[in-house]
Amino acid sequence: MSGPETSPTVEDLAAEALAIARIAATAIREDVLHRLPPQERAGPERLLRMLEAREIFDAPALDHLASLERRLVERITEGTVMVDRAEAGEGNVSPAFWQEPRMTEEADALSNALAVILELNFLLEAIQDRLAAEAAVEALRQAL
Repeated sequence: MSGPETSPTVEDLAAEALAIARIAATAIREDVLHRLPPQERAGPERLLRMLEAREIFDAPALDHLASLERRLVERITEGTVMVDRAEAGEGNVSPAFWQEPRMTEEADALSNALAVILELNFLLEAIQDRLAAEAAVEALRQAL
């Protein structure tokens, strides 16, 4: 459990979220939009406009982030295959077998964008949680 002296403030979290939103906008523009079919671009384009306008703290931004997250996970899963690997060394009596995930170039680029989207979503949810906790504590104080 962290103490108040080490816990980031809502303002700290918001500043970090705005910085990550700029990175997320670049990821969407450079790594995501051109990899989606035209009929799937409307939501991510709206999200991009929100990020660029720095309108990230309302429910629509979280909804668009969640939607894009689901879409990216689907596309990354489709672009990932398991490759059988084996190693039979000179002193290895029984060869070692394992499977290793391999991603297409598209899935790899989308996974990089997904990491930023997840980080931004985490920060925005942390801000909402912090504000809800502050409101609950204030209501408790008023009730006493």
